[in-house]
Amino acid sequence: MSKEKKAKKRRGFSYKSLDFQGKRSVWGVIFLIPWLFGVIFFFLRPLVQTFWYSVCSMELTGGAFKGTFIGLDNFKWVLTVNADFTEMLAEAFIGMLKEVPIQIFLSLFIAILLNGEYKGRGFFRAVFVIPIILATGIATFSLAETSLNAQTSDSVVNMDWLVSLVTNSGIPTSVTTMLTSYISNIFTVVTTCGVQVLLFLTGLQSISPTLYEVAKIEGCSAFETFCKVTLPMVSPTILVCLVYSIAESFASATVTYNSRTITLSSYIHDQTFTGAAQYYGYGAAMSVVYFVITLVTIGIVCGIVNKGVFYYD
Repeated sequence: MSKEKKAKKRRGFSYKSLDFQGKRSVWGVIFLIPWLFGVIFFFLRPLVQTFWYSVCSMELTGGAFKGTFIGLDNFKWVLTVNADFTEMLAEAFIGMLKEVPIQIFLSLFIAILLNGEYKGRGFFRAVFVIPIILATGIATFSLAETSLNAQTSDSVVNMDWLVSLVTNSGIPTSVTTMLTSYISNIFTVVTTCGVQVLLFLTGLQSISPTLYEVAKIEGCSAFETFCKVTLPMVSPTILVCLVYSIAESFASATVTYNSRTITLSSYIHDQTFTGAAQYYGYGAAMSVVYFVITLVTIGIVCGIVNKGVFYYD
């Protein structure tokens, strides 16, 4: 062992003695600690408790809940007896398939516009941060209350003329229905694109300008440049946005129950906390099924999309 190594061994661990990579690792761990704390104490514990409740028959004795292990009985009730829940799951899944592609497309389109060179670019970037503010709990609740108390069903922007144009265009009914639903919910779709726009904007700004210069020298058109440079370089960001969009779509999925439009999470909440103690087990089972379906959907989509993702150093 050299004298230098022996000296380092005697000094022990010292931040100043670390190289650049070591210091980066230390700061990475420091910034990771708050996240780990939140995951361990505010996510893993309730998650494990929910899984335990889902395989138990809950009873309220002495002011405390007591669980008796019953296996998969709660899941059998949720999936075979409670037909409303399975129908709402299917509705939430179909809604996700309709919402996520248009969210990704619209987010990338807006990010490309915001990444251009023009006057007032900072103002327009600030405008598109508003959806992130609107996504907070208080703002969303206030908007929902305003919508419920409104006397008319008019949206922020009247799109009836466009809906009428699409309806009378001769397009097949299935396509017309999908397009009119997108048009009618365009405000909701835009308000859920804020985070994705920021992610795409970050990905676009990380693309080296030399790639665009090479494409220009080679005589590529704007469309060819997008397909051969922009799209491959932001493909990792597309994957991240897909994961976020799918999770967000399932978390805020709206379904029809007793001729009312509610969120699936609120249905699970009502079924859990407005019934007897045994419904805690049913509610936990519904939560687990909902959670597993979300994870499986994200896993399948990521497995398919990841094959076309271009990773670069």
